Amino acid sequence: MNYDHAFHAGNHADVLKHVALLALIQAMSRKPQGFFLLDTHAGSGLYDLSADTAQRSGEAAAGISRLRAAHQPPPAAVAEYLVALARHPAGHYPGSPLLAAQGLRPIDRLLAVERVPKVGRALARALTQTATALPPRRCQTRIGDGLAALKSDLPPFERRGLILIDPPYEAADEREAIATAIGEGLKRFATGVFALWYPIKQRPVLNRWLNRIAKSTDRPVLLVENSVLPDEPGNRLTGSGLLVINPPWQFDSVMKDTLPYLNHNLRLDDQAPWRLDWLNPTS
Repeated sequence: MNYDHAFHAGNHADVLKHVALLALIQAMSRKPQGFFLLDTHAGSGLYDLSADTAQRSGEAAAGISRLRAAHQPPPAAVAEYLVALARHPAGHYPGSPLLAAQGLRPIDRLLAVERVPKVGRALARALTQTATALPPRRCQTRIGDGLAALKSDLPPFERRGLILIDPPYEAADEREAIATAIGEGLKRFATGVFALWYPIKQRPVLNRWLNRIAKSTDRPVLLVENSVLPDEPGNRLTGSGLLVINPPWQFDSVMKDTLPYLNHNLRLDDQAPWRLDWLNPTS
């Protein structure tokens, strides 16, 4: 794989993913017990939006930059996301593990897994340099296979957990591996919150895969999507989404208030949809 998130940092997909991630963390933090957060494809942690990689793609300009320029007052989840971004150096965009680490409490625990050693070392440095409430022993990085952690690290000793799965979707067998890993994770940790990010392209194929995952479990499954272009059957990226198994209480209400705002401010076509659907509402 040659995926490099530095080309895509701060784009419309990051905006949706990170708004939802922080909303999930906040929802889980309503209970006093600590919880475990596993980030399976963590990346390098902090991205310089002035670097050649980011400038070449220009994706942040159509993502976080457009959101910051919005004139309407943002809903609470978006406002909290923008406050979280402001804690990082100007001109930089934090990845999921840094945002998660800053949103967690001292009683929570983070494990961020990254496959590429060089990237994993950069992540470890970034987390060390980021002010969080987490004690060092509760904020760990690992170089390895993130999907394998759904088998090796679940269930967590906290008995509560949020698993963020954010793959690059470059390998031909990746979707099969993801479905298998989620199945293994649910066998070990049926009450865990699993949040799977996915790009929206090849809509008919995507829908079959999402429905397959939903039908493999009797747990509640929520789809959260935002598109910047109308759906199409081809391979062009039109948006992104998260499939959330066992979403915490009121998370769906938060996203129902949030998605119209994100869609209005990020879409490139007035026909671009947003979506909030239960695939498995009764469990």
